[in-house]
Amino acid sequence: MITRSRLARALAVLTLVFALGACTVEDVIRVAFAERGATPAQQEQAIRVAHCESTLRPEAISSGGGNWGLFQINRVHRGRVEAMGLSWDSMLRPYENAYVAADIWAEQGWRPWSCARRLGIR
Repeated sequence: MITRSRLARALAVLTLVFALGACTVEDVIRVAFAERGATPAQQEQAIRVAHCESTLRPEAISSGGGNWGLFQINRVHRGRVEAMGLSWDSMLRPYENAYVAADIWAEQGWRPWSCARRLGIR
């Protein structure tokens, strides 16, 4: 598991790079998934899933309000988010959302995302 201090450092660097425009949402997803052991092919799958879920819009919230951010993280994962040292509101920030998505993926694979099934990603 990634330590809080390592997460804080990664968030600081990615926030700065993202703010300067040198880092795309796709780059953020690649980094978050690589940290959880995803291969380059799996990182590209993650980008496809996020595109399907939110059209890569970090601020996306589903019409019912239950799914937030790039990967449309469902409120059922609120306890996980908080246990990872993050607030629920941080699910609207690209790296934090991708970080939580990568953690869910490392544990459950693509099963939680209906878009993965629609895209034929297993």
